[in-house]
Amino acid sequence: MVRSNRLLYKKFVQYLLPTMITYAALSLNDFVDTMLVSNLLGSEAMAVISLGLPVVLIMSAALQLLGSGGSTAYASAIGRRDRDAAGKSITCAVILAFAFGLVLLLSGFLFIDPISKLLCSNETLLVPFRKYLSVLLLSAPLMVVTMTILSFLPAAGYPGLTTAVNVTSNVINICMDYVYIHVFHMGVEGAAWATLTGYICAALIMVAAFAAGRMKLYISKDVKGSFAQIKDVFRYGSTDAINQVGLSVQFAVCNRLAMTAAGANAVVAYSLCIQSASVMTIFLGSMAAASVPMMAILHGQRDFHGEAGILKTTMAGIFAISVLGTSLFIIFTAPIASLYNIKEPEQLKLAVTALRIYSLLYIPRYLIIIFYNYLKVIGLNRYSSILSALDSFAAIIPVAWLLTSIKGINGLWIAFPLTASMLIVVILICNMKYASRSGGRLIWPLLLENDVEAKPVLDVTIEKNSKEVTEISEKLYNICEEMGMDRRTKYRAALAVEEIAVNAAARKDQSTYVDVLVRIYDGHIVIDFRSLGKPYDPIAEDDTTMMENVAILRSVAKNIENEYLMGMNSTRITLEGQSDQKTNI
Repeated sequence: MVRSNRLLYKKFVQYLLPTMITYAALSLNDFVDTMLVSNLLGSEAMAVISLGLPVVLIMSAALQLLGSGGSTAYASAIGRRDRDAAGKSITCAVILAFAFGLVLLLSGFLFIDPISKLLCSNETLLVPFRKYLSVLLLSAPLMVVTMTILSFLPAAGYPGLTTAVNVTSNVINICMDYVYIHVFHMGVEGAAWATLTGYICAALIMVAAFAAGRMKLYISKDVKGSFAQIKDVFRYGSTDAINQVGLSVQFAVCNRLAMTAAGANAVVAYSLCIQSASVMTIFLGSMAAASVPMMAILHGQRDFHGEAGILKTTMAGIFAISVLGTSLFIIFTAPIASLYNIKEPEQLKLAVTALRIYSLLYIPRYLIIIFYNYLKVIGLNRYSSILSALDSFAAIIPVAWLLTSIKGINGLWIAFPLTASMLIVVILICNMKYASRSGGRLIWPLLLENDVEAKPVLDVTIEKNSKEVTEISEKLYNICEEMGMDRRTKYRAALAVEEIAVNAAARKDQSTYVDVLVRIYDGHIVIDFRSLGKPYDPIAEDDTTMMENVAILRSVAKNIENEYLMGMNSTRITLEGQSDQKTNI
């Protein structure tokens, strides 16, 4: 009997689908929003929105730092069953998000004229750009705070609510574009007001869900004490923030390289490549985003087997989808280019060549992305941040400049898959070094974690209502006997496993498969039991759950804790244990 990870894979899929819908909604919103504004106001309005992109990227980088970092810290804390640290993580992140948004708002309005002239050198566009920027700055506090809170919902077990809020706010944004621009004739600033309206609606939906009891977050009232979590929030979020800023630098530099090497047609070809990346992000980026909170919770629980299973599953999925996506881009390049109105022969030829070479990037690059996200989960944040910087700008820019100088415009396209492939080799070499220095804690090539403090003596998936429940109980009894445990401890450990399994089996709202993980330390035994289904407390004293086995559990256990983590009922039973030999293995 071994762990099948069926339960975790099912939960991963439940998180993946809403995340994928969210990514698709965001990508579609950007496309429709830009197209609608362009059709209503013309290309100059689209240019105004593009000029405001640096401000949007600054807000996005803050969101990645505080939202992604805070939610990962939150997930890791609740995995450790540390509600206090989890609550302080979200309180710290939200306060910092509001402070950042407020600083951006005030400094932006204080220096709006020099900022406008810095970002917009065209005198014709300067007046409408200043109006657009004013509304954009006005939305900063609400945008950063709302999206930061929204980042915590998947880790708290509400991926569907996250999707619903994102989709609703984006639909409202698109609708209000038409209302503000076409009906009220507000010009390009109407697009910024539409974005702000979308964020207001997103905030109201979350407030309503919280008031109705549809959303539960551990929030700390200890504001001063919450700032102790800044280090963890920044530690987990720095990787994504660096990547966000780095990509903006990459886009700016590579656009200039393309223009210098082959003119406007090359810029169009590069834009097509970026659009293809946006499409692939819906599938590949969502897989990475769905896996991180799960790995963080499992890491907090010290369930390294489950953590490794999610990482391997995500990598396998990314590889398969990357191969499929790359094949489609190579085979159907011309039809894809025509969707973006690239039809002029010379322009089309360059775009086809660019996309076919550029698409080879996806297989190695997204494997790198999921890997450096895994690194921050296991605490190798400096390594993760360095990889993020290399992936987004530090490696690609010099390679692109060198190859463009040698091979012309084709050198630019070659630089992307070549750099990603080189980084894979560098990672494997670095991982060998980290594994050799870890004292057996990390296993090459993926640096999978090995529990050197207390290896699980039992790590299995069982089907409830089967004879496996009794077999697991007997197996644990024999293991305890082999390790020199006294008769009383052996009996209690075996009884605890059997009774908690029977308790779950009696509930029709729980999953067919349950995971059992047992560790034996020097002085105590820890049993982790996990199932999918509606939230329930196995030791609650009420008429529906109070059974004889509940009383037995209480009599044998030193401590029983229960948490509902990301839609999983997680019960931890701690037993006192005595042995004639060391069991801390």
